[in-house]
Amino acid sequence: MGTVKDKIPLPASSYDYYEVFAREEMDGALEHIGCLSAPNPEIALSQARLMYSEKIWVEMCMVRRDDVIPIISPNDILGAA
Repeated sequence: MGTVKDKIPLPASSYDYYEVFAREEMDGALEHIGCLSAPNPEIALSQARLMYSEKIWVEMCMVRRDDVIPIISPNDILGAA
């Protein structure tokens, strides 16, 4: 088994960004509570549970940033192509 100094970190380009959403009450709004980067969904899930456990949520979910479907974007508002 190698030591910590022998482990090679993944390049940042192999990480995905995830947007994290949560709800505090059953009838409450689903709110964006933050984002994180991780090399895969399993690690992203673990990070989200650890990072955002300061409250007791009734629901928490995440989506890979590249999978978000924009409805209105800053380019629409600014008139950029």
